[in-house]
Amino acid sequence: MASIQDGDTLLLHFTSTRPDGEIFEDTRTGEPVRVTLGKRQINPLFEEALIGREPGETVTVVLPPEKAYGKFRRKLVVTIKRKKLTLDHEPVPGEFLKVEVMGKPCLVTVVDVTEKSITVDANHPLAGETITYAITVAAILPRTG
Repeated sequence: MASIQDGDTLLLHFTSTRPDGEIFEDTRTGEPVRVTLGKRQINPLFEEALIGREPGETVTVVLPPEKAYGKFRRKLVVTIKRKKLTLDHEPVPGEFLKVEVMGKPCLVTVVDVTEKSITVDANHPLAGETITYAITVAAILPRTG
């Protein structure tokens, strides 16, 4: 059986797990993800872990925060005065909102709501977490051309 090489197109299944064991992404119940190695379609550490593997194999990759969704940055939690926001509804904690943070449009998580302000978190929801990925090689697709 052929093993994976750089440039191969693969069908993969991913299971992504938080440190507490919660699975937040699992492709096993649907179609596998199609990726071509060397085209920056997946994390380079995943590509490295897949080289030399064969169909049917599962590899586990543990990414620390700085290699996954980044470290949690306290400065990305900001309080915005309501009068600076255009809201079409009353936001609630845990909700995602589109706002401008530090001059850039961002999708943020509402942390706190008061009469005069809204505190939002512009970190990725998984920032600061070590994430474990189980990647299963479903198939190596034939090269064309």
